[in-house]
Amino acid sequence: MNIIFLGGEDVSARIDISKKLIELGNNVKIIGSQKSDIFNQNNIAYTSFNLNRELNVFDDIKSIISLRRILVNIKDDFIVHAFDTKLTIFLPIAAFGLDNIKVVRTINGMGRLFTKKSIDNNFLVIIYKIIQKLIKNKVDFTIFQNTDNYNYFIKNKLVNKDKSIVIKSSGINLDQYSSDVNKVDEFNLKNKYLNNLKSPTFILVSRLIKQKGVLNYLEAAKLCHLNGFNFNFLLIGQLDSNKDAIKLESINKYKEYVNYLGKQTNIKELLSISDVFVLPTYYSEGVPRVLLEASAMSLALLTTNIPGCNDVLLNGRNGLEINIDDSLDLSEKMIQITQDNQVLKKMKIKSTNHVRNFSLEKVTNECLKVYKKIYNK
Repeated sequence: MNIIFLGGEDVSARIDISKKLIELGNNVKIIGSQKSDIFNQNNIAYTSFNLNRELNVFDDIKSIISLRRILVNIKDDFIVHAFDTKLTIFLPIAAFGLDNIKVVRTINGMGRLFTKKSIDNNFLVIIYKIIQKLIKNKVDFTIFQNTDNYNYFIKNKLVNKDKSIVIKSSGINLDQYSSDVNKVDEFNLKNKYLNNLKSPTFILVSRLIKQKGVLNYLEAAKLCHLNGFNFNFLLIGQLDSNKDAIKLESINKYKEYVNYLGKQTNIKELLSISDVFVLPTYYSEGVPRVLLEASAMSLALLTTNIPGCNDVLLNGRNGLEINIDDSLDLSEKMIQITQDNQVLKKMKIKSTNHVRNFSLEKVTNECLKVYKKIYNK
């Protein structure tokens, strides 16, 4: 089959599944807004186009026109599978009238519109629903990453039920993750980043925006220290530019308690020196990849009971559920999860076992069933 993955600035997350599909004899290309280097290194055909992550009508129209030009030049039959909230809308519009293009999209969360209640957002949600209804018959198949999003679309008649399915996550290549990291590297990292080598280490890897609960993490770290618990706290993530971004000045207020490392590429190694992964998000997620990566590296989890997160978290078994936007509860759960080493160890083992349900092989096979169904039609 001929398959194109379409995404934004993180479209490189589709490289693993692309390589798996190529191994199985399929022709796979990628379109996205990233630089081409990483795709060239992996010998995957790549085409770039401009995409503004924020809402900008003029830029969005330009992106649709740019995508349309790329699709018009495709002569063979192709399944084009879109990720990213904007692109799951842009693709059906850009592919209108192109009979050789079959449109598949993954709804991997529903973004800020469904996170923050405001008059503006309520209006935009209405527009979102109208657009979804207008394009739903132009979509050959919709994949949801969690049941809550699926139920929302079905209830509001935004998709055709017979052309929809839930496939939990985009899949994680478990072969690339192991808690067995080079001991010398681990020793050096601990000495470089941890204040107390005998204390448990918490880590948060995230976009630095308010809805990810970053401020709750910082405040909870402070509360733990004020209560006499000298834990290690790591924060990793690039400063964002949108209106909900956390400012560096806000992070620096907590530098006595939290070691902010900025953007890092050695996430696996940093996870290896940590014990508990924290994601206090109240953002509308799909299935957060960072939770899967942390689980694969045998970390216990502290996260909220929101769609996607609650698919990965087994409360009381591989971690603990935390309240939304509640720094005090988070600090109490941090203390609770570290009080019994044997319980914490069992949670880490359960994380490793549970993440197999989100393996790349499993997700690839489920996607292939969708693609074959479209091809057979």
